[in-house]
Amino acid sequence: TSKRKVSVIREQTTGKRTTRDPRFDDLSGTFDDNVFQDSYGFIKDIRSEEKTKLQGELKKCKDPRKRDKFIRLINQMNTSEQANQIKTERQKLKVESRKKAMGNVKDGKNPYFAKKSELRKSELKNKFEQLKKEGKVEKYLAKRRKHNLQKDKKSL
Repeated sequence: TSKRKVSVIREQTTGKRTTRDPRFDDLSGTFDDNVFQDSYGFIKDIRSEEKTKLQGELKKCKDPRKRDKFIRLINQMNTSEQANQIKTERQKLKVESRKKAMGNVKDGKNPYFAKKSELRKSELKNKFEQLKKEGKVEKYLAKRRKHNLQKDKKSL
């Protein structure tokens, strides 16, 4: 009934739990890509194993829908590998330029930190050197020309 006395020991109801997003929370610290790559580098090996398994299944598969699915997955893995490779190359160029600047400071000269545009130029230079070694410069330039023509057509 409503006339009952309230007991001295009450059940406490806890408030709603608050969830934290580590991306925006200061308690989680800052993100360091190098530490992340060192900690989770094994994922690359797992992905390469998955890719080889998918390629094996693709050879065995006869269903056209499944084949298309496997081909799409393999292509997706290839593009992500290429993107990661480009990212690591850019990181290496950045580290290299920073080491150069620090070397200048140690020698008593003024440090010179390369601009983004200069880093892009050196990256492009490295890319063309690599293409030259593989003998794919003409093919790459033809693709670029075709791409630029399509861009121009769209702008008109």
